[in-house]
Amino acid sequence: MRLAALSDFHIGARAGMDEFRHDEAVFLERLARVVDTHDRVVLLGDIWQTDHDLFTGRRAAARQLHLARRRLPRLTRALDRLDYVHGNHDFIARDELGAASELQIDADGCRILFVHGHQYDPVFARAYAAARAATWCTGRLRRAGLGPVAHYFEQKDVAIKHRRFGHAAGPYAAAARALMRERGAAFVVMGHTHVAHAHHLPEGTVVNTGTCSAGRFTVVTVDTAARTATIAHEPPA
Repeated sequence: MRLAALSDFHIGARAGMDEFRHDEAVFLERLARVVDTHDRVVLLGDIWQTDHDLFTGRRAAARQLHLARRRLPRLTRALDRLDYVHGNHDFIARDELGAASELQIDADGCRILFVHGHQYDPVFARAYAAARAATWCTGRLRRAGLGPVAHYFEQKDVAIKHRRFGHAAGPYAAAARALMRERGAAFVVMGHTHVAHAHHLPEGTVVNTGTCSAGRFTVVTVDTAARTATIAHEPPA
């Protein structure tokens, strides 16, 4: 079985309030190619940017979610046909859309576990309020028309976190090793960090989906028969 995973689209309620930056028609063409060449496709969280509202809380997040979905109706219909694991920026999809917190697939005697990965982010776990405040601030920057400034700070955050946490001895890899031992999984597929990479560990392989935000398009393919995981990048459209 060929399984695809994509994550971190960050589609917001308005074009100026998110990091998606794709033309809907072009993105649909790319997504259709993925669907046509894989047996199942998993959306691995942070598909929607639901926490850039002026107000915080579940009602505000739900409002942002439905505004974002109405903004790109054709893409929304296509995404609704795929498996969906929520992340931290679209957590409200768990209640509003029935998105799962994780997904396990068994095929060809191989077990694959899909989870967004924010659960294993040390900053998210230990400084949740600060992480939420930072997201709120980038939302305010975008609303003020300072999207490039918000993007700069977010990219700095991605780079710093990957340098500190993204290595084979880091917290994400450690969490993946524990999941492999507990669940008997050969592969753990995560998103969240926006950096696509793979670590081949004694227990199995952990692979990160990178991001499909900021015009990028990254797909992870797990081939259960061949026991391989590959990462494919397409240039910004």
